[in-house]
Amino acid sequence: MEIRELKAKDVKTLAQMLGKLDQKSINGILSNLDKTANQLEVGVSIFRMIAADLTDDIYFWLADLIGKKPEELDEMSFDTPVDIIKALIARGDFADFFGQATRLAEKGKKDSMTSFNPDTTGQTGN
Repeated sequence: MEIRELKAKDVKTLAQMLGKLDQKSINGILSNLDKTANQLEVGVSIFRMIAADLTDDIYFWLADLIGKKPEELDEMSFDTPVDIIKALIARGDFADFFGQATRLAEKGKKDSMTSFNPDTTGQTGN
């Protein structure tokens, strides 16, 4: 199984996924990325943290990484998703990539919170 190179669109995709998480989860991911532990352990730990909330999103992304449709990934070996994650981590830039996407998601959350003005919600500008 060949995994394509990560692209700018992958940062966007991952940031959009992570943007669905609450701040506690994002903080947990960032603290894991700061660890100097084995990158494989850190990567698997992070995917476990987000898998429950983002199962479908991650599944579609993993399928895209190997040039498959989610339905095709369905028919592959049960350990294929883990193999894809391991291969991403083995490339060595996983923490940087994941960190960039996580920080982008966190920034997006903060930006959306500061742009929300409850005093003007629902007003039409008349």
